[in-house]
Amino acid sequence: MNYTCKDYRLENRLLALKKQIEAPDLDPELQKEIEEEIKELEKALGMD
Repeated sequence: MNYTCKDYRLENRLLALKKQIEAPDLDPELQKEIEEEIKELEKALGMD
């Protein structure tokens, strides 16, 4: 499998979301949205 620019971009987005979700004052609705996006990115990257 080739490592593409798209893969790099998705991985960096995933890392940013995982860092953002650790914020103690995160709105519960936003947390749910972030969790869903994390699941989608992990699936797209074959990490599920």
